[in-house]
Order: sequence, then C-alpha cells, then structure tokens
Amino acid sequence: MCTDFRRLLKNETHADHERVDALLSSVDIATCDGFVRFLSIHQSCFMVMRDLAPCESPAWSSLNEMLHRIDDDLAVLGASESIHVVSDLQNPDQLAMEYVIEGSRLGSKILRSRWLTASDPTVQQATAYFSLASVPGRWRDVCDQLSSIPTESERAQTIVEDTKMLFALFYTAAHEPVTDHLPDVELAS
Repeated sequence: MCTDFRRLLKNETHADHERVDALLSSVDIATCDGFVRFLSIHQSCFMVMRDLAPCESPAWSSLNEMLHRIDDDLAVLGASESIHVVSDLQNPDQLAMEYVIEGSRLGSKILRSRWLTASDPTVQQATAYFSLASVPGRWRDVCDQLSSIPTESERAQTIVEDTKMLFALFYTAAHEPVTDHLPDVELAS
C-alpha cells in the first residue's frame, strides 16, 4: 500500500492524465489551427476552474494570469472561435486544482519545444502563453502539501475524485466543437 498521498494520487489518476495528455499531444501546436485549438481548450477549462477558485487564491491568480496570456495569443492569431464546455464540478478541493494547474505548467514546458518548431510567422508571434514562467517552488509546495495528507482520509478521496473530474473537463473540452466567436471572457486585472 502506498503511504505517500502524492504518489497515490499520481497512481490513481494516471489513466485519466494519460488520456488527456495523449489527446492534447496530438494537436499540432506548430500550426495556426492547431495552436488556436490548443489554446481554446485550455481557455475553456481554465475559465471553468477560475470560476470555482476562491478569488485571489493561488489557483485563481495562476488561472487568471494564464487566461490573460491565452487571450493575448488568441488575439495575435486572429482567433474568433471558442469552445464551450459545461462542467458538473462544484467546489473542487483547491489542492486538486493546484495539482492540475501546476502539472499543466510542467506539461507546457515540454510542449513549448514543439511550438518553437512553428514555421508560421503568426504562430511564432503568439508568445505569451509559452513564455509564462512558473512560480518558483510552487510545484514542490503542492507536492509537499499532497504528501502530508493521510492516504486513507476523506480529503484524500475527495482530491482523487476532484482531480479525475478536472482531467475529464479537459478531455471533454478537447472533443467539443469550436464556435465562431470568442466568449465574453471577463478577465480580472
């Protein structure tokens, strides 16, 4: 039996994470259409997540900054489509949100090298999202917080379920069709 909840969470959500990772990795972010699709998926999910995060919390602040960056890149790309995703999430554990947010930042570092191969000048100019620096020590802090949670606790079960639902949000968004307009996104300053 795993006694470190961080490792248990990784094991319990591995299939969910792999399913989303494979889907997002199949999007060609070196092309304009692919990059718009990638950013639109993240925009729709991050908006849902930000709306569920307590205002000014670390999760809310991270999501708000990422949404500003995505909005900037979509403007550079001349994107007019968006993805509308409906979620049943209600009050997810903030540590589950932080785990997905910081994991997304780590994944973006890997995907950045693929984005850098773009030959399309418009894609090359859309630098905001992939130039976002991670918060120093944040991933380590999230991992430490997760490791301190008893594996058999009710909170541990909640975090596992909420993390799976957050991965499902991305999976669902990746399968949604795009619409012909950007949503009315209210970005906080």
